[in-house]
Amino acid sequence: MPPPAADQPLLDELDRRMHLLGKLFDLARLEGRGRTPQGIRRYYERSRPGYRFVHSDEGAMHMALNPGGTFHRDGYEGQALLVHERLAPGTRDVLELACGNGYNLALLARRNPGVGFVGVDLVTSQVKRAVGVLADLPRADARVGDFQSLAIADGSQDCVYVVESLCHATDLARALGEVARVLRPGGRLVVVDGWRAEGFHAMPPIVRDATIAVERAMAVAAGRSLAEWTGVASMCRLHVIEELDLTAQIMPNLDRLEAIAQRFVSRPLRARLARAVLSESLLMNAVAAYLMPLVVRAGAHTYRLLTLEHR
Repeated sequence: MPPPAADQPLLDELDRRMHLLGKLFDLARLEGRGRTPQGIRRYYERSRPGYRFVHSDEGAMHMALNPGGTFHRDGYEGQALLVHERLAPGTRDVLELACGNGYNLALLARRNPGVGFVGVDLVTSQVKRAVGVLADLPRADARVGDFQSLAIADGSQDCVYVVESLCHATDLARALGEVARVLRPGGRLVVVDGWRAEGFHAMPPIVRDATIAVERAMAVAAGRSLAEWTGVASMCRLHVIEELDLTAQIMPNLDRLEAIAQRFVSRPLRARLARAVLSESLLMNAVAAYLMPLVVRAGAHTYRLLTLEHR
């Protein structure tokens, strides 16, 4: 459903921000971002300085979970801890899709020394960093790979998990089909990600436009609603057994990133100078950070954990 009339100031602020960003950057260049594995790989390669020096120098590439309402870096451990709590007794083999720099893999491997962990990621530089992070963990490894075409044996995994990355799937049915293929019967898929809210297409145009700008700025070619996503999962024999709304817990992290982007965007001279020297991906990260908190507050995006079972 669209935001109520009481939210008109939020809609006005979204309109103001979109207008300002349109004067500073060519937002039309967002069209088509994230449509190919090569484009997604390029986005992460060129965004690396932003993730490291602005987001998390510990190597986390996802939002911190802060249930207390105040940003703290310990919150970056939140997603891995939620996965840890959902590892069934007797779990032997766990696969992370889009493992990034190995942040979650290392945390989980240390907490579960008897379990084998492997991660795959499109970006070679990230996998190299992950391998270094995992060097003292003999039962954990990372390799270059595409989660839409996994070089993993059939029925070899008890659990597959993925944090903020299945949104990049250019062929969701193929990606989830690969998950089903590598899971043992009764195995689990744990997903933490963002989805469009139900009723997105009935929301005010400015909310839809800003949401699409956020998605494309982060190399997500096409946002999906939770119902659309779970419908595809069900066809792949992956059935939801748990849904947990974490949206409120990411707001402190979004507010922090918004404040950083605000200092950048609100000074046109600085923004134009940065445009001349920074990569386009870093500039688009600023676009996402500036708009995302309002998009979430408008109810267009939701951030959730899903646990699915392979049947």
